[in-house]
Amino acid sequence: MSDFIDEECLKLIRGSLEAMPVVIRCSVLKPKASASDRLKWTGRAFRLVHGPVGRTATDLDLRNAREAADILREVVPQLEQIRNGHSSARLRHKADHYLRRIATETGRTSPHERTS
Repeated sequence: MSDFIDEECLKLIRGSLEAMPVVIRCSVLKPKASASDRLKWTGRAFRLVHGPVGRTATDLDLRNAREAADILREVVPQLEQIRNGHSSARLRHKADHYLRRIATETGRTSPHERTS
């Protein structure tokens, strides 16, 4: 019985991990998302980029990290809007922080920008 429960738990966890990039992309790029929600989901994308802590990264972790990096490049225009025009200084600062991290950690600042 215990092995069956463990297998079911592992399937559930794996399914959740497989769906995470899709959930993050839909949430962070949702047109009606608030600035604070957009920043929260951007933070979650960074967590995927950096992979698991305390265990070896799997193929799924590596795939999720690549997809999360793509998501971060896609959200740049929305973060720029927050940084340049939001009324909250805290949110503007957080957006600026994330934009700097995206430029540093993904190597590009825009999904349309090409690397040589």
